[in-house]
Amino acid sequence: MSHSMLTKKMLQHVIFSGFLEFGPVVLFLASFEYMSIYESTFLLMVATIVSTFVTYYLQKRIPYLALYVAMITIIFGYMTIHFQEVKFIQMRDTLYDLTCGVTLSLGLIFNIRFLKLAFDNVIPMSLAGWDRLTHLWIGYFFIVAMSNEIVRRLFSLDDWFLFKEFVVVSTVVFGITALYLSYQEKKEGD
Repeated sequence: MSHSMLTKKMLQHVIFSGFLEFGPVVLFLASFEYMSIYESTFLLMVATIVSTFVTYYLQKRIPYLALYVAMITIIFGYMTIHFQEVKFIQMRDTLYDLTCGVTLSLGLIFNIRFLKLAFDNVIPMSLAGWDRLTHLWIGYFFIVAMSNEIVRRLFSLDDWFLFKEFVVVSTVVFGITALYLSYQEKKEGD
């Protein structure tokens, strides 16, 4: 990996974006120790909405991924609370990971590099690097979606929360590792 990739701007963007993306989930996981699953779900819904508005305010553009996350969180959160069924908030994660995996796969089929569109201004990288990174994330999203379904169907709610904690940490580690393995200097014409 080139040293030019490790700019202050990139690090600030990654840390702040990570906070906006993972903050609601971390709050949800932490609140489960002190609240019921339904109260924690409501807190997740509110935190996700706040995070989406903050993302919009800071980026000065419509954050489509954040809007999607907010939409499925509100829908599945509402169903969880209304029907008193935890399976809905658990299924939200499967839907999110499957949607991300399918979207990135379709992007490759139609030659649209969604990761490049989202992050090229912060992490300039060659097209080959973006393709490699996209393939890695596709695999990761599908593995996490399948794993979530297995854990939510076969294990207890407490076990599912432990699994969620593992997924948050593994996503950060995977993201850094995948970027390191994929990074390739941007070339003329990329």
